[in-house]
Amino acid sequence: MLCTTLHCVATEVLHPITPPTTHAIAEGTFELDEDVYSFDTRFSIEFAPTERFSLYADVSYRFMEYSYEYSTKGYVHNYCNLHTNGFNETYVGFRSIIFRHIGLDWGWRFPPGEGSRLQRFHRLNIEPFVYLPFSKSLLLGTSLRYNRFLEDKNYKPGDEIGIKASFVWKLRWDEEKGTGWKISETALFQTRFHDSKNLNLEEKYSSMDDRYSGFKFRFDVSRSFSLFKVPIGIGLDYEIHKGTLFGFETGHRIGAYFNLL
Repeated sequence: MLCTTLHCVATEVLHPITPPTTHAIAEGTFELDEDVYSFDTRFSIEFAPTERFSLYADVSYRFMEYSYEYSTKGYVHNYCNLHTNGFNETYVGFRSIIFRHIGLDWGWRFPPGEGSRLQRFHRLNIEPFVYLPFSKSLLLGTSLRYNRFLEDKNYKPGDEIGIKASFVWKLRWDEEKGTGWKISETALFQTRFHDSKNLNLEEKYSSMDDRYSGFKFRFDVSRSFSLFKVPIGIGLDYEIHKGTLFGFETGHRIGAYFNLL
């Protein structure tokens, strides 16, 4: 089944646009998406052997997924416990600086294991980006993205394009020790501009008419401190990828994480 709304990138983490860095993150997240409640753990790592190049990977595992359905017709109450667990999608890639503050992000998404019923296609992501150190404490960034999917079982998802913007604001930050507060926000607008194709059907019937557009936002606050001269941090993040800011019906995720800088 092909996705037609922005929950297609629900488990993909929105990272702020920064130069290549080295860090590791372990996070636990709770998500509500279309009346489906889930609890995941995520591991993210980026390794930058130089200031101009880095390799990265994002892996997440779904421990529990619970679906709730309610119907008033005939006073019938329906509940469905999915008992889903397993790996979600895996993202790997590299980032490189081409010239000064201009870079390129190449990423590949592997289909999930038993942790997700969506995203069953391999995906190539190409994302040129620009970041601007507006001041010592404020970093701005923007990028363009293009997503290309591989055909599988005679289904071919349509291509997607998007634009992403972010800021990272450091408060009471000690550059030498790598300690202080960080506040960041990342926003993504994405659209599918080609219809997906069901190649099992004749050409005139193959279009799935699933073009879409949508937004995704992520807000993050963290506190870093030094432990035995090693900078570590804890943080909270909130993400919305559908619905309304104060609604609880779809598209909300909250997480707590530990990071090693």
